Amino acid sequence: MSVDLFQRADTGADPQAEAVKAYLRMHDGIQESWSSELKRYTAEPKLSRWENCREQGYVIRLRSEGYKCQLNIAFFEHRNSDEIVAIRWEQLTINGPTIDNAKFGEVYRTKYDFSYRVSVGEAMRMADWIFGELTDFWKAAA
Repeated sequence: MSVDLFQRADTGADPQAEAVKAYLRMHDGIQESWSSELKRYTAEPKLSRWENCREQGYVIRLRSEGYKCQLNIAFFEHRNSDEIVAIRWEQLTINGPTIDNAKFGEVYRTKYDFSYRVSVGEAMRMADWIFGELTDFWKAAA
């Protein structure tokens, strides 16, 4: 993961989502994607904003090599519980997925149906889970 992907300034995301983003910046890349030939990580997660009324956070998307599949993980502070929640699904998109075009499948059928959640203030735990999901997806898609 390239550090600069997570340094873009923006406004409007909730502070807990901002904290998760900050912890994600601690990871320098998905080790399994390192290319000795290119001298860089070939896994290139992209970050964009996630906007769902009061739920203001981010969505990370990671495409497999060859762009055959794409993992998306939206994370934000839940509007009712204040927990940090994440929605994980696979869907190819050209740009960052939004609440309006996401095809969640079996997840997020209600506002309480998440892939993962942590208590208020556990941003590092959420970031570690997200990074683990990105790594597992990359390895499985290879």
